[in-house]
Amino acid sequence: MSCPECVTGTLHNGTPTGTETKVGGVDAYVVGPEDAKRVILVGADIFGWKFVNTRLLADEYAAHGFRVVIPDFFNGWQIPTWSLNAHDPSNPHTTLFRRFVAAPAALLVLVPFVLRNLPSQVSTIAAVAAALRTAHGPGAKLGFVGFCWGGRFAISQNARFDASVAAHPSLVRFPAELDGVERPFSLAVAAGDPDFNRAKAEETGRILKGRGLKDVEVVVYEGVQHGWTTRANLADEKQKKARDDAVKQVVGWFDKYLVVDAPAEAVTTDP
Repeated sequence: MSCPECVTGTLHNGTPTGTETKVGGVDAYVVGPEDAKRVILVGADIFGWKFVNTRLLADEYAAHGFRVVIPDFFNGWQIPTWSLNAHDPSNPHTTLFRRFVAAPAALLVLVPFVLRNLPSQVSTIAAVAAALRTAHGPGAKLGFVGFCWGGRFAISQNARFDASVAAHPSLVRFPAELDGVERPFSLAVAAGDPDFNRAKAEETGRILKGRGLKDVEVVVYEGVQHGWTTRANLADEKQKKARDDAVKQVVGWFDKYLVVDAPAEAVTTDP
């Protein structure tokens, strides 16, 4: 496996406002109203559940009234943040160490990461999803948004949720895993993504709509690279706008499809 863009990006500044707890026996970062009936489960990229960028993104979603949960789907593993920018050709400050030591090392750790974590992903997602449905009670709506590694499961595990969003998914068995899409599905990709690019995204839309699925959205972003939703350089206006537009895409999708039925009004009768 070789995916330089999967380990490239910028570390964001900020202090996440949520807390850490257990959900379905799995460590998780949680933020937003505890009694919310609209819940977003986040499938993080390979930087894991503690990555500050992803936590700050969860805080943004929570500001719209969602309960947002980032579980540790990797059982304590994650790619170290020192790999960020090791492969970035636009970084003029890349040192010889980064270029010839850090960059190859960042790619090498991907292989054991995939071998260790892939077999357990579906069962862990299922367990956390079940725990959230139980905790938030009847009538609660549960969505899933996945980035990079997590984006694959926003596709293959879509049917477990009321709606899902896949952002620059990787390692997707295409088109076979599109069979997992049965419910509202939104896709965000970079036009020039080395794996899931414009052509594959547009084909995804054709395949799903060809099966009669109406609640399908495909958005292609220009001028950004794989991973921009979580690792954009916020000092770059184009990247920041694309990142902010992706936030609006996710929030808009879940606002539309995680709709909680209004409680039935009590019927009173005159004595």
